[in-house]
Amino acid sequence: MAPEAPLSAPFPVGDALADALSHLGRADALAVPYLDEATCAVLAGCCAALAFRDARPVLGGPGREVYQDLELTTDIPEDSPLRALAKRLQSDLRTALDRMEPPPLGYPFVINDFIVQRYASGRRGITPHRDHARYRGLVAIVVLRGTGRFWVCDNREGADRRDVPASPGSLLLMRAPDFAGRADRPFHALSDITETRYSFGMRYDASRSLAGNPG
Repeated sequence: MAPEAPLSAPFPVGDALADALSHLGRADALAVPYLDEATCAVLAGCCAALAFRDARPVLGGPGREVYQDLELTTDIPEDSPLRALAKRLQSDLRTALDRMEPPPLGYPFVINDFIVQRYASGRRGITPHRDHARYRGLVAIVVLRGTGRFWVCDNREGADRRDVPASPGSLLLMRAPDFAGRADRPFHALSDITETRYSFGMRYDASRSLAGNPG
């Protein structure tokens, strides 16, 4: 079993996180402080011990190509501190969402999809793309180590590029369909990796819900 992480969060939950989430409908994505340096170090060590594979270099058909230069894994042990982080984050987000008026989601947010991505120094990252439509509500990514330039834009060509600074310890939040009545999905990308980067992505996959929405 991996060493236990303290999971301390300097960023206050509740009203402060709700205030950040209130900007998502317009901003597409934003980042806030969430984990301290010591916690990031423990969790990054957990990531480094996982078994990674290379991502498919090209996704999508002609005119919709997404180029990927990274490693990833979805094989995260149940007893990993990363799972504990996901559970704590789900609770924090629910607390914040419950304090918003009107509520931006019509159901409790659930995290049931997990991925760790590793971008080695010098790799190209991933070109502008949208997450699959089955991911609903929110996309949450915690940056644990390294550098990388996360940005949102208007299309696959990268028009109107808007950087979202997210250093280690940041919780990067991006809206997904259903959030604040929106149905569209933001284009986003990662580039400029100068130091190996680990990030932990957490999503709600609606296709895994028998009822069609989370319970």
